[in-house]
Amino acid sequence: MEASKYKLSCAVWEFTLRCNLSCVHCGSSAGKARADELNTEEALKLCEDLKRTGCRGVALMGGEPLLRKDFWAVASRIKELGMELSVITNGTVFSDEIFGQFKALKPRAVAVSLDAAAARLHDEIRGVPGSYKKTSAFMDRALEQGLPLSVITTVHKLNLKELPAIRDLLKGRGIAWQVQTAGAEGRRFSKDLLLDEEEFYSVGIFIEACRRGSCAKDLPIIGAHDLGYNSGILKNISLYEKWEGCQAGVSVLGIRSNGDVLGCLAMNEDGYVEGNVRSWGIAEIWNGASAFGYTRHFKAGDAGSNCAACPHLYACKGGCNEMSLMKSGSLHNDPYCFYKLERRFFAEELSDPLLRLRFRLNGWINARSGAFGSLGRRFFGG
Repeated sequence: MEASKYKLSCAVWEFTLRCNLSCVHCGSSAGKARADELNTEEALKLCEDLKRTGCRGVALMGGEPLLRKDFWAVASRIKELGMELSVITNGTVFSDEIFGQFKALKPRAVAVSLDAAAARLHDEIRGVPGSYKKTSAFMDRALEQGLPLSVITTVHKLNLKELPAIRDLLKGRGIAWQVQTAGAEGRRFSKDLLLDEEEFYSVGIFIEACRRGSCAKDLPIIGAHDLGYNSGILKNISLYEKWEGCQAGVSVLGIRSNGDVLGCLAMNEDGYVEGNVRSWGIAEIWNGASAFGYTRHFKAGDAGSNCAACPHLYACKGGCNEMSLMKSGSLHNDPYCFYKLERRFFAEELSDPLLRLRFRLNGWINARSGAFGSLGRRFFGG
């Protein structure tokens, strides 16, 4: 089969749907393992297929990936094949031995989910008492072993005001922090808990404030793929200099624990399944002429009403498709992009070139009055 021009940077693999927690915002509604999850032989074969496809890195997540007895065999095979390994865990399933095992694997990242600095609230969100204590112990041990520790925080109305306290907990400890917003895909999550427009934008303000108030060494912080884009005020808060459109099927793909392949696991609908690894190799799915057409073959006419007239359309391609589906019911139509929100929040400021320059240079930290002050009070009250 002819190779695709699209290079697979990272495969995000839902290693199992089994989980020992019951998180309110879980997009997969994890708990019980799927009845048809890949067995060890199939999982190891998938590792080989990913390598043959040119995949550079694999992120193992769940559910809780450490609940599978073959986790270490599969994780080791990923590394043996020369691919980067990342692991996303809730940090509650561990023993003394696993930290040495992790260290031997030299993973790119060991990411732990942390939803609050207050134990009571974290446990409430995670659905199991004592979760915070275990996760904190995991983090401490990982740092003692010199592991590349990351924290992922999923933000919604229950924990929005916890962000400053989490920042203070992480700062100066050598922990990378990814902030993302909750979606409404999971069965346990009420849409009433989704961030509204001002709350959503205030998360972007918070991330920029963290970056301006701390050096990257003390607090490496990024916003996830659902936060942005094309702000006229804030610098890009993601890992990249500029948002280049949804990467589902362009540089990343998602794999369910039963072998279903999607462009992005956050778009957790069967209609976006491109194939299953039991029937097709990853290379066949990835290199298919019609694969991932919603991102690879995007046209201006595909954009919805929120994005059709935007000057950033050809680069942005309508923002985050998961957010777009959740908020508008269609792709390429993200109503929560920063460019659009700023046109509404800061119409007066953005119409004046001098004010626009002041805001870009000084940010919200030195402009606590007016619209910025109102958004800042989402965290600090007053």
